[in-house]
Amino acid sequence: MTLFRKAMTALGAATLAAGLMSGVAAAQAPASITVALPGDFPGLDPSKDTSPLGFNYRLNVFDALTELQRDGQMNPRLAESWTFTPDLQEWTFKLRKGVKFHDGSDFSADDVVFTIRRVLADNTTPLRTFIKLVKTVDKIDDHTVKFTLIQPYGIFHRQISYVNIMSKTYFDKAGDQGYATRPVGSGPYKLVEWSKDNRMVLEANDAYWRGAPTIKRATYRPIPAEASRASALLSGEVDLVPSLPPSLVDQMKAAPDVNVGVAPGFRVIFVAFNVNKAPIDNPMIREAIDKAIDRSAITDKLLRGLGRPTGVMVPPMNIGYDASFTPTKFDAAAAKELVAKSGYKGEPISIQYPSNNIAMANEVVQAVAGYMTAAGLKVEIKPMEFTAFFPLWLQSKLDSMYLFAFGSSQYHAETVLTTMYENGSHAYKVDMEIDALLKKQRMETDPVAQKALIVQAFRRSNENRYHLPLYDEMQAYGARKSIKYNPWPDGFIRLYDFK
Repeated sequence: MTLFRKAMTALGAATLAAGLMSGVAAAQAPASITVALPGDFPGLDPSKDTSPLGFNYRLNVFDALTELQRDGQMNPRLAESWTFTPDLQEWTFKLRKGVKFHDGSDFSADDVVFTIRRVLADNTTPLRTFIKLVKTVDKIDDHTVKFTLIQPYGIFHRQISYVNIMSKTYFDKAGDQGYATRPVGSGPYKLVEWSKDNRMVLEANDAYWRGAPTIKRATYRPIPAEASRASALLSGEVDLVPSLPPSLVDQMKAAPDVNVGVAPGFRVIFVAFNVNKAPIDNPMIREAIDKAIDRSAITDKLLRGLGRPTGVMVPPMNIGYDASFTPTKFDAAAAKELVAKSGYKGEPISIQYPSNNIAMANEVVQAVAGYMTAAGLKVEIKPMEFTAFFPLWLQSKLDSMYLFAFGSSQYHAETVLTTMYENGSHAYKVDMEIDALLKKQRMETDPVAQKALIVQAFRRSNENRYHLPLYDEMQAYGARKSIKYNPWPDGFIRLYDFK
C-alpha cells in the first residue's frame, strides 16, 4: 500500500484541484484540435520509423496499400484490391487511380516500387522487418504492382500496411534530407510545422481522395508528465489526452467540460531479459522474478483496474490469443527459494524502461523492483525517455532486464513473434524451435492450424521465460465534450476519423 499511496500523491493532486476550481477555458472550435502525447516522434521519414508514437503522425500524413479496421479486418487504401497465387508467394495489388501527393504529383506504381525497394535496401531501418520476405517488387503497369515473396506468407496484406508510400517524384527532388525535414505524403493531412519536443502542426488535405477531413487543423503536443497532460486538458490547453494515469480518472470525471472513458488497449506490458548476461542467463533467476511479481496487486491496487493480468504476449483481440494461458501465480516463498538455490552472488540487475510511454510506468517498475528485492535480488531502476529507450530496444542494447509495452497494430500475433522472437529480430537469444514454429505458421492458410502453431511458440517462450507477460493495458482517455472521440484499440489518433 505504501507504493500505491506514493503513486497517488506523486501525480500532483494540488495542481489538479487548482485546475478544477479555476474552471476550464473555452474549447477550441471543432475544426481544430490539440492532442497531448507522452513524447515526440523520433523522425519524419516514414521509411525509417516504426515507433508506436510515430503512428499518430504516419497514419494521418501518409497512405499505405491496405488499412486495418476496428474489427481487425483489412480494407483497401491505396490499393483497390489484391490477389495472390495458391502458393501464397505472389501478391498482386491493383492501385487506386486519381490519387495525388501533397506536392501535386500523381500516385502510381512507381511510388510503391520506389518505397519498397528503399526499405529493403536499408539494413538499418526497423521497418524492413515487416517486409523482409519480399524477394522482388515489380511494376506491371501504372496502377498494378506484383510482389514475389521468398516463401509463402498468408497475411502479407496485413504486413504491407506498415509501409507508408512515399513520392518518388518528390524524393528525386528533395532527397533524404527533404524527406527527413519536409516530408510529403498522400494522406488526409499535410505536415506544416514540426518544432522538435514542442509541437507538430498538421493541416487538412482538402483534396484527399476520400474527401476533406472534418478536423481542419491539428496540433500534437509532447507532454511527458502524466499529471501535466491531465492539467493541460483541464485548463483547455489541449483538447484530447489519449492516455490518462489511472489514479486521476475519478478526479477527471468531475470536470464539467471533459468526457472520460476507458477502452480496451492493444498492448501487453511485459518484462524481458538480456539472457546472455549474468545473472539473468540463469533460468532459475528468471523463474524467481516471474513468481515474485504480484500481477493482481499491480493491476487492481496500483492501476485501479486499468489492466488485466495475463499469461501471454498478445491481448484477447489478437489473432493467436489463447485463453488457456493464465497469469503466473504470485508465490513469494517459491521466488525466494529459487534465488537461494540459484547460486546468485548479489550481482545488480538493472531495470530499464520508458518512463513516458506506459501509464504509471515509474510506479509499476518500483513495485516490480520491490517484489524482486523481497526475493533476495539486488535491483537498480533506470528510467529513460521513450526516444532514448526505443533505439536501444531496437538494437538489442539494453542491459539485463527491461519493462516495455508492445502490441500488434495489425491485431495479429505474427507482429509480436516477428519483432521479438524470430531469427534476425530484437531477441537477445533466438530459440530456433520458436523460429521454426513462426516460419511454419506463416505458410498456414487454415486459421485453426495457424493458431495452434502460434500457441506452441508462446508456450515455449513461457517455459523458458524469455519474456514475462504482466498485464493487458487498458486505455483511460479524456477529451473535451466538443469532440466526439471513439478510441481505437491501438490508441493511435486517426484525425480523419473524428467528427
